Amino acid sequence: MSAESRMARYHFADEEPSQQQPKPTTYHRRPALARWGALLVLLLTVTLGLKLTVFNATYTAGVVSRSTVGEKVINRLNNDLNDLGVTGDPVTASVIQPYLAQGVTQLYGQETTTVDATELTNAISAQASSAGVTASSALTTQVAKQAQKLVTKAFNTSAMQEAAARLQRARQLNFYGLVAALLLLVVTLIYALSIHHFLGSLGPSLALGGLLTILVGLAGWLGLPLLVTTSTASVTALLTAVGHSSLSVVIFAGGAELILGLLVLLGHRTFRQA
Repeated sequence: MSAESRMARYHFADEEPSQQQPKPTTYHRRPALARWGALLVLLLTVTLGLKLTVFNATYTAGVVSRSTVGEKVINRLNNDLNDLGVTGDPVTASVIQPYLAQGVTQLYGQETTTVDATELTNAISAQASSAGVTASSALTTQVAKQAQKLVTKAFNTSAMQEAAARLQRARQLNFYGLVAALLLLVVTLIYALSIHHFLGSLGPSLALGGLLTILVGLAGWLGLPLLVTTSTASVTALLTAVGHSSLSVVIFAGGAELILGLLVLLGHRTFRQA
């Protein structure tokens, strides 16, 4: 009996440390939270991308300056300068862009400010000097006023005003969507932190959200010509060019989110296994 008691005590002492070892923590996946985060990433990327591109007067003016509308204004001003003896086409897309931005601002129904004519004045003066002609302040002021008149005329057509009403409604809806996305993102972030699942959901949300953004951007790219039809082909082409340029930025942002999400997923998985 004493031998059996010693053997029992030996086995009990051998089993006791194994019973005291802590059990490994089980990792719980939350696919619903990741899918919800992906939808928020999609909404935030699209609305913020549109706000910074198509609904930004400076960005849109850059696209307009390279379109037929901008080329007409540029050619008209350069022709007027040629008649006055200033050759070499000093008015370029970058020079006329501030005036086009003012026209776009009016198109969106926002308050406009006085355009700084310094760049236009410097371009005319430099070109006049190279041509052996003196550009007086009266001449540059006249050209600046002519530029404003041409831009106002270009944006005051019936087709442009028809498009302006639709753009203003779209801009307002985009603003509401952006505000909603930011508020929901804050609430979701607080919830993810409270359940200690921020990094676990960040990677899938970014990856899936980026993929959805790419798909939505491509769908918008293909369907845009059907949505921006107007009474004139030139305005339709202009709106299509602006929309395609804006969607290109959104698609690029979606690709960056997809890559970043995959990297976060890989890093989180490696850290969890370690």
